[in-house]
Amino acid sequence: MKVLIVDDEKHVREAIRYFVPWEQYDVSDIYEATNGQEAMDIILEQQPAVVFTDMRMPLMDGAELLEWLHRCSPYTKTIVISGYQDFNYVKPAIVYGGVDYLLKPLNRKQLISAAERAFQKWKEEKRERERTFHQNIRLNVLRPLYWDKTLSDLVNGTITFQDLEEALFEELGLPKNAKRCRIAVISLQSSGGRLLQRFQGDIQLTSFVLANVCNEIVSLRKLGFAFRYWHEGTDVAVLFWDEVDEAERLLLEINESVKRAYGIPLDIGLSTVLPFPERLCAAFTEAREGLAERNLLQTGNRIHPYRKERSEAALDEGDRTAALLENLRLSLLSGDAERIVRRLEEWTDSVAGSSMLTLNGLKDREARLRHVLTRWRQEWSGSEAGSDDEPPFPGGMDESGNFSIERWKEGIKSYLLIMVGESKLSRTSDSRLIREIRDYLDKNYQQEITLQHIADRFFLSRENVSRKFKQVTGENLSDYLTNLRIDRAKELLHNSELRLSRIAELVGYEDEKYFSRVFKKATGQTPREFRKRDEEG
Repeated sequence: MKVLIVDDEKHVREAIRYFVPWEQYDVSDIYEATNGQEAMDIILEQQPAVVFTDMRMPLMDGAELLEWLHRCSPYTKTIVISGYQDFNYVKPAIVYGGVDYLLKPLNRKQLISAAERAFQKWKEEKRERERTFHQNIRLNVLRPLYWDKTLSDLVNGTITFQDLEEALFEELGLPKNAKRCRIAVISLQSSGGRLLQRFQGDIQLTSFVLANVCNEIVSLRKLGFAFRYWHEGTDVAVLFWDEVDEAERLLLEINESVKRAYGIPLDIGLSTVLPFPERLCAAFTEAREGLAERNLLQTGNRIHPYRKERSEAALDEGDRTAALLENLRLSLLSGDAERIVRRLEEWTDSVAGSSMLTLNGLKDREARLRHVLTRWRQEWSGSEAGSDDEPPFPGGMDESGNFSIERWKEGIKSYLLIMVGESKLSRTSDSRLIREIRDYLDKNYQQEITLQHIADRFFLSRENVSRKFKQVTGENLSDYLTNLRIDRAKELLHNSELRLSRIAELVGYEDEKYFSRVFKKATGQTPREFRKRDEEG
Protein backbone atom coordinates (compact mmCIF):
# COMPACT_ATOMS: atom_id res chain seq x y z
CA MET A 1 0.00 0.00 0.00
CA LYS A 2 0.94 3.63 -0.52
CA VAL A 3 0.08 6.57 1.77
CA LEU A 4 -0.18 10.32 1.16
CA ILE A 5 0.05 12.94 3.95
CA VAL A 6 -1.41 16.36 3.00
CA ASP A 7 -0.75 19.27 5.40
CA ASP A 8 0.85 22.67 5.04
CA GLU A 9 2.57 22.29 8.42
CA LYS A 10 5.79 20.27 8.25
CA HIS A 11 5.81 19.25 11.92
CA VAL A 12 2.33 17.68 11.50
CA ARG A 13 3.50 15.65 8.52
CA GLU A 14 6.57 14.51 10.47
CA ALA A 15 4.45 13.56 13.49
CA ILE A 16 2.21 11.34 11.37
CA ARG A 17 5.29 9.70 9.81
CA TYR A 18 6.74 9.11 13.28
CA PHE A 19 3.65 7.85 15.13
CA VAL A 20 2.33 5.16 12.72
CA PRO A 21 4.22 1.80 12.52
CA TRP A 22 3.94 1.59 8.74
CA GLU A 23 5.79 -1.72 8.31
CA GLN A 24 3.06 -3.51 10.29
CA TYR A 25 0.52 -2.55 7.63
CA ASP A 26 2.58 -3.39 4.50
CA VAL A 27 2.96 0.28 3.56
CA SER A 28 5.66 0.53 0.88
CA ASP A 29 5.78 4.28 0.12
CA ILE A 30 4.82 7.48 1.94
CA TYR A 31 4.33 10.71 -0.01
CA GLU A 32 3.78 14.28 1.20
CA ALA A 33 1.95 17.34 -0.17
CA THR A 34 1.46 20.85 1.26
CA ASN A 35 -1.93 21.55 -0.36
CA GLY A 36 -4.79 19.98 -2.29
CA GLN A 37 -3.41 20.76 -5.76
CA GLU A 38 -0.09 19.04 -5.04
CA ALA A 39 -2.03 16.14 -3.58
CA MET A 40 -4.13 15.70 -6.76
CA ASP A 41 -1.04 15.23 -8.91
CA ILE A 42 0.44 12.64 -6.53
CA ILE A 43 -2.87 10.76 -6.22
CA LEU A 44 -3.27 10.50 -9.99
CA GLU A 45 0.26 9.18 -10.39
CA GLN A 46 0.66 6.93 -7.31
CA GLN A 47 -2.92 5.82 -6.45
CA PRO A 48 -2.42 5.78 -2.63
CA ALA A 49 -4.60 3.50 -0.53
CA VAL A 50 -4.96 6.04 2.32
CA VAL A 51 -4.78 9.87 2.42
CA PHE A 52 -4.25 11.82 5.66
CA THR A 53 -5.41 15.40 5.00
CA ASP A 54 -5.69 18.71 6.82
CA MET A 55 -8.80 20.86 6.21
CA ARG A 56 -7.35 24.38 6.06
CA MET A 57 -4.62 24.69 3.38
CA PRO A 58 -3.64 27.24 0.73
CA LEU A 59 -4.69 26.92 -2.98
CA MET A 60 -7.08 24.00 -2.39
CA ASP A 61 -8.40 23.14 1.05
CA GLY A 62 -9.34 19.77 2.51
CA ALA A 63 -13.07 20.02 1.67
CA GLU A 64 -12.35 20.49 -2.04
CA LEU A 65 -9.80 17.67 -1.98
CA LEU A 66 -12.29 15.29 -0.30
CA GLU A 67 -14.94 16.11 -2.90
CA TRP A 68 -12.43 15.49 -5.74
CA LEU A 69 -11.27 12.21 -4.16
CA HIS A 70 -14.87 11.03 -3.93
CA ARG A 71 -15.29 11.55 -7.70
CA CYS A 72 -11.86 10.63 -9.08
CA SER A 73 -10.36 8.14 -6.62
CA PRO A 74 -13.33 6.49 -4.88
CA TYR A 75 -11.37 3.51 -3.54
CA THR A 76 -8.93 5.73 -1.57
CA LYS A 77 -9.64 5.93 2.17
CA THR A 78 -9.33 9.31 3.91
CA ILE A 79 -8.49 10.38 7.47
CA VAL A 80 -9.12 14.06 8.23
CA ILE A 81 -6.75 15.81 10.68
CA SER A 82 -7.77 19.31 11.71
CA GLY A 83 -7.34 21.85 14.47
CA TYR A 84 -11.03 22.80 14.31
CA GLN A 85 -14.21 21.22 15.65
CA ASP A 86 -16.44 23.41 13.48
CA PHE A 87 -19.17 21.35 11.78
CA ASN A 88 -18.33 22.99 8.45
CA TYR A 89 -15.05 21.09 8.59
CA VAL A 90 -16.55 17.85 9.89
CA LYS A 91 -19.37 17.73 7.32
CA PRO A 92 -17.20 17.06 4.21
CA ALA A 93 -15.53 14.16 5.99
CA ILE A 94 -18.95 12.64 6.69
CA VAL A 95 -20.44 13.36 3.23
CA TYR A 96 -17.45 12.02 1.30
CA GLY A 97 -16.87 8.91 3.37
CA GLY A 98 -13.93 9.76 5.59
CA VAL A 99 -12.79 6.93 7.87
CA ASP A 100 -12.08 9.24 10.81
CA TYR A 101 -11.82 12.89 11.93
CA LEU A 102 -8.91 13.62 14.31
CA LEU A 103 -8.20 16.85 16.12
CA LYS A 104 -4.81 18.43 16.56
CA PRO A 105 -2.64 18.11 18.54
CA LEU A 106 -2.47 14.49 17.48
CA ASN A 107 -2.95 11.63 19.94
CA ARG A 108 -0.66 8.72 19.05
CA LYS A 109 -3.14 5.96 19.97
CA GLN A 110 -6.04 7.63 18.13
CA LEU A 111 -3.89 8.14 15.05
CA ILE A 112 -2.73 4.49 14.98
CA SER A 113 -6.30 3.25 15.58
CA ALA A 114 -7.66 5.42 12.73
CA ALA A 115 -4.86 4.32 10.39
CA GLU A 116 -5.48 0.65 11.21
CA ARG A 117 -9.21 1.00 10.43
CA ALA A 118 -8.44 2.72 7.13
CA PHE A 119 -5.90 0.07 6.07
CA GLN A 120 -8.24 -2.76 7.07
CA LYS A 121 -11.18 -1.26 5.19
CA TRP A 122 -9.09 -0.68 2.05
CA LYS A 123 -7.82 -4.30 2.11
CA GLU A 124 -11.33 -5.72 2.58
CA GLU A 125 -12.71 -3.67 -0.31
CA LYS A 126 -9.71 -4.63 -2.46
CA ARG A 127 -10.39 -8.34 -1.83
CA GLU A 128 -14.06 -7.82 -2.70
CA ARG A 129 -13.14 -5.97 -5.91
CA GLU A 130 -10.80 -8.79 -6.90
CA ARG A 131 -13.45 -11.41 -6.13
CA THR A 132 -16.01 -9.52 -8.20
CA PHE A 133 -13.48 -9.04 -11.00
CA HIS A 134 -12.68 -12.77 -11.21
CA GLN A 135 -16.35 -13.63 -10.96
CA ASN A 136 -17.06 -11.34 -13.91
CA ILE A 137 -14.28 -13.01 -15.87
CA ARG A 138 -15.86 -16.40 -15.21
CA LEU A 139 -19.28 -15.08 -16.20
CA ASN A 140 -17.87 -13.58 -19.39
CA VAL A 141 -16.33 -16.95 -20.24
CA LEU A 142 -19.50 -18.87 -19.44
CA ARG A 143 -21.95 -16.41 -21.01
CA PRO A 144 -21.28 -17.45 -24.64
CA LEU A 145 -21.51 -21.13 -23.63
CA TYR A 146 -24.82 -20.45 -21.91
CA TRP A 147 -26.30 -18.78 -24.98
CA ASP A 148 -24.89 -21.46 -27.30
CA LYS A 149 -26.67 -24.15 -25.30
CA THR A 150 -29.84 -22.13 -24.66
CA LEU A 151 -30.39 -20.98 -28.25
CA SER A 152 -29.60 -24.48 -29.52
CA ASP A 153 -32.40 -25.78 -27.30
CA LEU A 154 -34.69 -22.95 -28.40
CA VAL A 155 -34.41 -23.63 -32.15
CA ASN A 156 -34.70 -27.37 -31.39
CA GLY A 157 -37.94 -26.82 -29.54
CA THR A 158 -36.54 -28.20 -26.27
CA ILE A 159 -37.37 -24.97 -24.45
CA THR A 160 -39.95 -22.29 -25.25
CA PHE A 161 -39.54 -18.65 -26.17
CA GLN A 162 -41.48 -17.66 -23.04
CA ASP A 163 -38.76 -19.26 -20.90
CA LEU A 164 -36.17 -16.87 -22.36
CA GLU A 165 -38.18 -13.83 -23.34
CA GLU A 166 -36.86 -11.35 -20.77
CA ALA A 167 -33.25 -12.52 -21.08
CA LEU A 168 -33.39 -12.20 -24.88
CA PHE A 169 -34.68 -8.63 -24.54
CA GLU A 170 -32.17 -7.57 -21.89
CA GLU A 171 -28.97 -9.43 -22.86
CA LEU A 172 -29.14 -9.99 -26.62
CA GLY A 173 -31.06 -6.88 -27.60
CA LEU A 174 -34.08 -8.65 -29.10
CA PRO A 175 -36.68 -5.96 -29.96
CA LYS A 176 -39.90 -6.45 -28.01
CA ASN A 177 -41.92 -5.86 -31.17
CA ALA A 178 -40.06 -8.47 -33.27
CA LYS A 179 -42.62 -10.33 -35.38
CA ARG A 180 -40.50 -12.00 -38.08
CA CYS A 181 -37.35 -14.10 -38.15
CA ARG A 182 -34.94 -15.95 -40.40
CA ILE A 183 -32.27 -18.47 -39.49
CA ALA A 184 -29.03 -19.27 -41.31
CA VAL A 185 -26.90 -22.35 -40.66
CA ILE A 186 -23.24 -23.02 -41.47
CA SER A 187 -21.46 -26.37 -41.51
CA LEU A 188 -17.69 -26.44 -41.11
CA GLN A 189 -17.63 -29.41 -43.49
CA SER A 190 -18.57 -27.13 -46.40
CA SER A 191 -15.77 -26.19 -48.79
CA GLY A 192 -14.22 -29.54 -48.03
CA GLY A 193 -13.72 -28.63 -44.38
CA ARG A 194 -10.85 -26.30 -45.31
CA LEU A 195 -11.62 -23.73 -42.58
CA LEU A 196 -11.59 -26.53 -40.03
CA GLN A 197 -8.19 -27.64 -41.35
CA ARG A 198 -6.82 -24.13 -40.74
CA PHE A 199 -7.52 -24.69 -37.04
CA GLN A 200 -5.97 -28.19 -36.97
CA GLY A 201 -9.39 -29.86 -36.93
CA ASP A 202 -10.48 -28.20 -33.66
CA ILE A 203 -14.25 -27.91 -34.14
CA GLN A 204 -14.84 -25.97 -30.90
CA LEU A 205 -12.21 -23.36 -31.70
CA THR A 206 -13.24 -23.02 -35.36
CA SER A 207 -16.94 -22.63 -34.56
CA PHE A 208 -16.07 -20.13 -31.79
CA VAL A 209 -14.07 -18.00 -34.24
CA LEU A 210 -16.79 -18.24 -36.89
CA ALA A 211 -19.55 -17.26 -34.45
CA ASN A 212 -17.49 -14.22 -33.41
CA VAL A 213 -17.05 -13.17 -37.04
CA CYS A 214 -20.82 -13.46 -37.54
CA ASN A 215 -21.57 -11.43 -34.41
CA GLU A 216 -19.16 -8.68 -35.45
CA ILE A 217 -21.56 -8.09 -38.34
CA VAL A 218 -24.95 -9.13 -36.91
CA SER A 219 -24.99 -8.76 -33.13
CA LEU A 220 -23.12 -5.44 -32.91
CA ARG A 221 -25.78 -3.96 -35.22
CA LYS A 222 -28.47 -5.53 -33.01
CA LEU A 223 -29.94 -7.36 -36.01
CA GLY A 224 -29.62 -10.85 -34.57
CA PHE A 225 -27.24 -13.23 -32.83
CA ALA A 226 -24.90 -16.04 -33.92
CA PHE A 227 -24.28 -19.08 -31.74
CA ARG A 228 -22.54 -22.44 -31.83
CA TYR A 229 -25.04 -25.23 -32.29
CA TRP A 230 -24.63 -27.95 -29.67
CA HIS A 231 -26.09 -30.86 -31.61
CA GLU A 232 -25.20 -32.66 -34.83
CA GLY A 233 -25.70 -31.44 -38.38
CA THR A 234 -24.84 -27.77 -37.90
CA ASP A 235 -21.87 -25.98 -36.39
CA VAL A 236 -22.97 -22.31 -36.32
CA ALA A 237 -26.45 -20.81 -36.57
CA VAL A 238 -27.44 -17.15 -37.03
CA LEU A 239 -30.81 -15.92 -35.79
CA PHE A 240 -32.05 -12.76 -37.58
CA TRP A 241 -34.86 -10.97 -35.74
CA ASP A 242 -34.86 -7.54 -37.27
CA GLU A 243 -34.40 -6.29 -40.81
CA VAL A 244 -34.84 -9.92 -41.94
CA ASP A 245 -34.96 -8.83 -45.58
CA GLU A 246 -31.30 -7.84 -45.17
CA ALA A 247 -30.27 -11.35 -44.12
CA GLU A 248 -28.80 -12.41 -47.48
CA ARG A 249 -26.74 -9.22 -47.75
CA LEU A 250 -25.42 -9.69 -44.20
CA LEU A 251 -24.52 -13.32 -44.90
CA LEU A 252 -22.61 -12.27 -48.01
CA GLU A 253 -20.75 -9.77 -45.82
CA ILE A 254 -19.96 -12.56 -43.32
CA ASN A 255 -18.69 -14.81 -46.09
CA GLU A 256 -16.55 -12.01 -47.49
CA SER A 257 -15.02 -11.45 -44.03
CA VAL A 258 -14.18 -15.15 -43.67
CA LYS A 259 -12.77 -15.27 -47.18
CA ARG A 260 -10.70 -12.14 -46.60
CA ALA A 261 -9.29 -13.49 -43.31
CA TYR A 262 -8.77 -17.15 -44.24
CA GLY A 263 -9.16 -17.36 -48.03
CA ILE A 264 -12.06 -19.80 -47.65
CA PRO A 265 -15.72 -19.24 -48.62
CA LEU A 266 -18.46 -21.16 -46.81
CA ASP A 267 -21.84 -22.51 -47.87
CA ILE A 268 -24.75 -21.15 -45.82
CA GLY A 269 -28.34 -22.39 -45.67
CA LEU A 270 -31.05 -19.75 -45.15
CA SER A 271 -34.71 -20.09 -44.18
CA THR A 272 -37.64 -18.14 -45.56
CA VAL A 273 -39.12 -15.27 -43.52
CA LEU A 274 -41.39 -16.79 -40.87
CA PRO A 275 -43.47 -15.48 -37.93
CA PHE A 276 -41.52 -14.99 -34.71
CA PRO A 277 -41.47 -16.74 -32.30
CA GLU A 278 -44.16 -19.21 -33.41
CA ARG A 279 -42.22 -20.62 -36.40
CA LEU A 280 -38.69 -20.40 -35.02
CA CYS A 281 -38.16 -24.17 -35.08
CA ALA A 282 -39.52 -24.36 -38.61
CA ALA A 283 -37.08 -21.64 -39.71
CA PHE A 284 -34.17 -23.68 -38.32
CA THR A 285 -35.37 -26.81 -40.16
CA GLU A 286 -35.71 -24.85 -43.40
CA ALA A 287 -32.19 -23.43 -43.10
CA ARG A 288 -30.71 -26.90 -42.61
CA GLU A 289 -32.64 -28.24 -45.58
CA GLY A 290 -31.53 -25.28 -47.69
CA LEU A 291 -27.90 -26.22 -46.98
CA ALA A 292 -28.38 -29.96 -47.43
CA GLU A 293 -30.43 -29.56 -50.63
CA ARG A 294 -28.12 -27.10 -52.38
CA ASN A 295 -27.19 -28.06 -55.93
CA LEU A 296 -23.53 -29.13 -55.83
CA LEU A 297 -23.29 -28.84 -59.61
CA GLN A 298 -23.88 -25.08 -59.51
CA THR A 299 -20.78 -23.21 -58.33
CA GLY A 300 -20.30 -19.59 -57.29
CA ASN A 301 -23.40 -19.08 -55.16
CA ARG A 302 -22.70 -19.59 -51.44
CA ILE A 303 -26.04 -18.56 -49.91
CA HIS A 304 -28.64 -21.31 -50.30
CA PRO A 305 -32.22 -20.22 -49.48
CA TYR A 306 -34.75 -22.91 -48.67
CA ARG A 307 -37.04 -23.82 -51.58
CA LYS A 308 -40.13 -25.97 -51.34
CA GLU A 309 -39.82 -27.28 -54.89
CA ARG A 310 -37.30 -30.05 -55.36
CA SER A 311 -36.25 -31.93 -58.45
CA GLU A 312 -37.62 -35.47 -58.62
CA ALA A 313 -34.32 -36.49 -60.20
CA ALA A 314 -32.51 -35.35 -57.06
CA LEU A 315 -34.81 -37.34 -54.79
CA ASP A 316 -34.83 -40.71 -56.51
CA GLU A 317 -32.01 -42.45 -58.31
CA GLY A 318 -34.36 -44.92 -59.95
CA ASP A 319 -34.08 -48.40 -61.38
CA ARG A 320 -31.50 -47.46 -64.03
CA THR A 321 -28.71 -46.53 -61.61
CA ALA A 322 -29.64 -49.48 -59.37
CA ALA A 323 -28.99 -51.76 -62.36
CA LEU A 324 -25.62 -50.05 -62.95
CA LEU A 325 -24.61 -50.73 -59.36
CA GLU A 326 -25.56 -54.38 -59.72
CA ASN A 327 -23.37 -54.59 -62.84
CA LEU A 328 -20.53 -53.07 -60.82
CA ARG A 329 -20.96 -55.68 -58.07
CA LEU A 330 -20.77 -58.51 -60.60
CA SER A 331 -17.64 -57.03 -62.18
CA LEU A 332 -16.04 -56.82 -58.72
CA LEU A 333 -16.58 -60.55 -58.26
CA SER A 334 -14.72 -61.17 -61.50
CA GLY A 335 -11.59 -59.43 -60.17
CA ASP A 336 -10.97 -57.91 -63.63
CA ALA A 337 -9.65 -54.38 -62.94
CA GLU A 338 -10.43 -53.02 -66.43
CA ARG A 339 -13.97 -54.33 -66.30
CA ILE A 340 -14.46 -52.94 -62.79
CA VAL A 341 -13.28 -49.47 -63.86
CA ARG A 342 -15.57 -49.57 -66.91
CA ARG A 343 -18.65 -50.42 -64.83
CA LEU A 344 -17.76 -47.85 -62.18
CA GLU A 345 -17.42 -45.13 -64.79
CA GLU A 346 -20.87 -46.00 -66.15
CA TRP A 347 -22.29 -45.41 -62.67
CA THR A 348 -20.34 -42.21 -61.91
CA ASP A 349 -21.25 -40.84 -65.37
CA SER A 350 -24.93 -41.37 -64.54
CA VAL A 351 -24.44 -39.33 -61.34
CA ALA A 352 -22.58 -36.60 -63.24
CA GLY A 353 -25.32 -36.50 -65.86
CA SER A 354 -27.96 -35.41 -63.35
CA SER A 355 -29.27 -31.87 -63.73
CA MET A 356 -29.23 -31.48 -59.96
CA LEU A 357 -27.07 -33.12 -57.32
CA THR A 358 -27.75 -32.17 -53.72
CA LEU A 359 -25.60 -32.98 -50.72
CA ASN A 360 -28.29 -35.36 -49.47
CA GLY A 361 -28.53 -36.90 -52.93
CA LEU A 362 -24.76 -37.42 -53.06
CA LYS A 363 -24.77 -39.05 -49.62
CA ASP A 364 -27.62 -41.33 -50.70
CA ARG A 365 -25.75 -42.43 -53.84
CA GLU A 366 -22.56 -43.03 -51.86
CA ALA A 367 -24.51 -45.05 -49.29
CA ARG A 368 -25.84 -47.28 -52.09
CA LEU A 369 -22.34 -47.72 -53.48
CA ARG A 370 -21.02 -48.59 -50.04
CA HIS A 371 -23.74 -51.19 -49.64
CA VAL A 372 -22.60 -52.82 -52.89
CA LEU A 373 -18.95 -52.79 -51.77
CA THR A 374 -19.83 -54.24 -48.37
CA ARG A 375 -21.75 -57.11 -50.00
CA TRP A 376 -18.83 -57.73 -52.37
CA ARG A 377 -16.29 -57.85 -49.53
CA GLN A 378 -18.44 -60.34 -47.64
CA GLU A 379 -18.87 -62.54 -50.72
CA TRP A 380 -15.20 -62.24 -51.67
CA SER A 381 -13.62 -62.93 -48.28
CA GLY A 382 -16.45 -64.78 -46.58
CA SER A 383 -16.18 -62.39 -43.64
CA GLU A 384 -18.95 -60.52 -41.88
CA ALA A 385 -17.17 -57.17 -42.15
CA GLY A 386 -19.59 -54.26 -42.10
CA SER A 387 -19.44 -50.86 -43.77
CA ASP A 388 -18.06 -49.36 -40.54
CA ASP A 389 -14.75 -51.08 -41.32
CA GLU A 390 -14.36 -49.14 -44.56
CA PRO A 391 -12.70 -45.71 -44.72
CA PRO A 392 -14.80 -42.73 -45.90
CA PHE A 393 -15.08 -41.93 -49.58
CA PRO A 394 -12.76 -39.18 -50.81
CA GLY A 395 -14.29 -35.71 -51.03
CA GLY A 396 -14.91 -33.93 -54.27
CA MET A 397 -14.05 -30.36 -53.32
CA ASP A 398 -11.53 -28.48 -55.45
CA GLU A 399 -9.03 -25.80 -54.34
CA SER A 400 -11.75 -23.12 -54.51
CA GLY A 401 -14.03 -25.01 -52.17
CA ASN A 402 -16.47 -25.93 -54.97
CA PHE A 403 -17.70 -29.46 -55.59
CA SER A 404 -15.90 -30.93 -58.62
CA ILE A 405 -17.69 -33.88 -60.19
CA GLU A 406 -14.51 -34.85 -62.04
CA ARG A 407 -12.46 -34.86 -58.83
CA TRP A 408 -15.17 -36.89 -57.13
CA LYS A 409 -15.20 -39.43 -59.97
CA GLU A 410 -11.42 -39.79 -59.88
CA GLY A 411 -11.45 -40.12 -56.09
CA ILE A 412 -14.08 -42.87 -56.18
CA LYS A 413 -12.12 -44.66 -58.90
CA SER A 414 -8.84 -44.55 -56.90
CA TYR A 415 -10.68 -45.65 -53.77
CA LEU A 416 -12.18 -48.65 -55.55
CA LEU A 417 -8.88 -49.71 -57.11
CA ILE A 418 -7.26 -49.63 -53.67
CA MET A 419 -10.03 -51.88 -52.37
CA VAL A 420 -9.49 -54.25 -55.31
CA GLY A 421 -5.78 -54.32 -54.47
CA GLU A 422 -6.61 -55.05 -50.83
CA SER A 423 -8.85 -57.92 -51.92
CA LYS A 424 -6.00 -59.41 -53.93
CA LEU A 425 -3.78 -59.11 -50.89
CA SER A 426 -6.21 -61.24 -48.94
CA ARG A 427 -6.04 -64.09 -51.49
CA THR A 428 -2.35 -64.47 -52.25
CA SER A 429 0.17 -66.55 -50.35
CA ASP A 430 2.52 -63.60 -49.90
CA SER A 431 -0.23 -61.21 -48.78
CA ARG A 432 0.70 -61.08 -45.10
CA LEU A 433 4.35 -60.32 -45.77
CA ILE A 434 3.56 -57.58 -48.30
CA ARG A 435 1.00 -56.11 -45.94
CA GLU A 436 3.69 -55.87 -43.26
CA ILE A 437 6.08 -54.22 -45.73
CA ARG A 438 3.43 -51.69 -46.72
CA ASP A 439 2.55 -51.00 -43.09
CA TYR A 440 6.23 -50.41 -42.38
CA LEU A 441 6.51 -47.97 -45.30
CA ASP A 442 3.34 -46.16 -44.21
CA LYS A 443 4.78 -45.60 -40.72
CA ASN A 444 8.42 -44.88 -41.62
CA TYR A 445 8.29 -43.06 -44.98
CA GLN A 446 9.98 -40.02 -43.39
CA GLN A 447 13.15 -42.04 -42.78
CA GLU A 448 15.81 -42.97 -45.30
CA ILE A 449 14.58 -46.28 -46.78
CA THR A 450 16.37 -48.34 -49.42
CA LEU A 451 15.45 -51.59 -51.10
CA GLN A 452 18.34 -53.26 -49.30
CA HIS A 453 17.06 -51.91 -45.98
CA ILE A 454 13.66 -53.53 -46.61
CA ALA A 455 15.29 -56.79 -47.76
CA ASP A 456 17.43 -57.00 -44.62
CA ARG A 457 14.54 -56.18 -42.31
CA PHE A 458 12.21 -58.82 -43.76
CA PHE A 459 14.88 -61.47 -44.49
CA LEU A 460 14.46 -61.43 -48.28
CA SER A 461 16.73 -60.74 -51.21
CA ARG A 462 16.37 -57.41 -52.96
CA GLU A 463 15.07 -59.17 -56.08
CA ASN A 464 12.45 -61.06 -54.07
CA VAL A 465 11.20 -57.88 -52.37
CA SER A 466 10.71 -56.10 -55.70
CA ARG A 467 9.13 -59.08 -57.43
CA LYS A 468 6.71 -60.02 -54.65
CA PHE A 469 5.65 -56.41 -54.02
CA LYS A 470 4.92 -55.93 -57.73
CA GLN A 471 3.08 -59.25 -58.02
CA VAL A 472 0.79 -58.60 -55.08
CA THR A 473 0.12 -54.86 -55.38
CA GLY A 474 0.68 -54.26 -59.10
CA GLU A 475 3.02 -51.40 -58.21
CA ASN A 476 6.78 -51.00 -57.81
CA LEU A 477 7.88 -50.58 -54.22
CA SER A 478 9.87 -47.44 -55.04
CA ASP A 479 6.84 -45.90 -56.79
CA TYR A 480 4.64 -46.72 -53.81
CA LEU A 481 7.09 -45.04 -51.40
CA THR A 482 7.48 -41.98 -53.63
CA ASN A 483 3.70 -41.54 -54.00
CA LEU A 484 3.30 -41.92 -50.24
CA ARG A 485 5.86 -39.18 -49.61
CA ILE A 486 4.44 -36.85 -52.27
CA ASP A 487 0.90 -37.20 -50.88
CA ARG A 488 2.16 -36.31 -47.40
CA ALA A 489 4.13 -33.37 -48.82
CA LYS A 490 0.96 -32.06 -50.49
CA GLU A 491 -0.84 -32.14 -47.13
CA LEU A 492 1.96 -30.20 -45.45
CA LEU A 493 2.13 -27.64 -48.27
CA HIS A 494 -1.63 -27.19 -48.08
CA ASN A 495 -2.10 -27.04 -44.32
CA SER A 496 1.10 -25.50 -42.93
CA GLU A 497 3.53 -22.64 -43.37
CA LEU A 498 6.61 -24.84 -42.95
CA ARG A 499 9.68 -24.10 -45.05
CA LEU A 500 10.28 -26.38 -48.02
CA SER A 501 13.52 -27.68 -46.51
CA ARG A 502 11.60 -28.76 -43.38
CA ILE A 503 8.83 -30.40 -45.42
CA ALA A 504 11.47 -32.28 -47.41
CA GLU A 505 12.94 -33.63 -44.17
CA LEU A 506 9.53 -34.63 -42.83
CA VAL A 507 8.76 -36.75 -45.88
CA GLY A 508 12.15 -38.46 -46.10
CA TYR A 509 14.34 -36.25 -48.33
CA GLU A 510 17.47 -34.67 -46.91
CA ASP A 511 18.15 -32.68 -50.10
CA GLU A 512 15.54 -29.98 -50.79
CA LYS A 513 16.52 -29.69 -54.47
CA TYR A 514 16.16 -33.43 -55.00
CA PHE A 515 12.77 -33.32 -53.24
CA SER A 516 11.65 -30.53 -55.59
CA ARG A 517 12.69 -32.55 -58.66
CA VAL A 518 10.83 -35.64 -57.44
CA PHE A 519 7.75 -33.55 -56.56
CA LYS A 520 7.67 -31.89 -59.99
CA LYS A 521 8.10 -35.21 -61.78
CA ALA A 522 5.15 -36.62 -59.83
CA THR A 523 2.81 -33.61 -59.99
CA GLY A 524 3.99 -31.44 -62.88
CA GLN A 525 4.62 -28.56 -60.47
CA THR A 526 7.38 -27.55 -58.11
CA PRO A 527 6.45 -27.44 -54.39
CA ARG A 528 6.49 -23.62 -54.52
CA GLU A 529 4.16 -23.59 -57.53
CA PHE A 530 1.82 -26.06 -55.81
CA ARG A 531 1.66 -23.96 -52.63
CA LYS A 532 1.16 -20.70 -54.53
CA ARG A 533 -1.64 -22.15 -56.61
CA ASP A 534 -3.24 -23.60 -53.48
CA GLU A 535 -3.11 -20.22 -51.71
CA GLU A 536 -4.54 -18.40 -54.74
CA GLY A 537 -7.34 -20.94 -54.91
